[in-house]
Amino acid sequence: MSKKPASKDWHKADIIAAVRKTGTSLRAMSRKNGLAHTAIGNALHIPAPKYERMIAERLNMTPQQIWPSRYHDDGSPKSGRGERGRGRHKPLHKFNATSEKSNVDHGYIREAV
Repeated sequence: MSKKPASKDWHKADIIAAVRKTGTSLRAMSRKNGLAHTAIGNALHIPAPKYERMIAERLNMTPQQIWPSRYHDDGSPKSGRGERGRGRHKPLHKFNATSEKSNVDHGYIREAV
């Protein structure tokens, strides 16, 4: 049984060039949508499904065609930690809200002694 070859994500420069060929830029797209001028460009560096969709729509494509590593075969985005960084961010300890040793005030009313 042979594995399906992994599709490669587009290079950042290719995405920028493709958007520029449509007569706009990532900064202009951000401003037009009322966002910070660097917002949509963040999708080039980190997974940002909302901004990936905006870029893909501008290019008349789907986000998974541009970033196949960020999406499942059904088109749903892979979640950040659970899919790409499994095990990297393990908590150091479990928090137990009922612990009497906790120094956090949970808003309970205490009677004066």
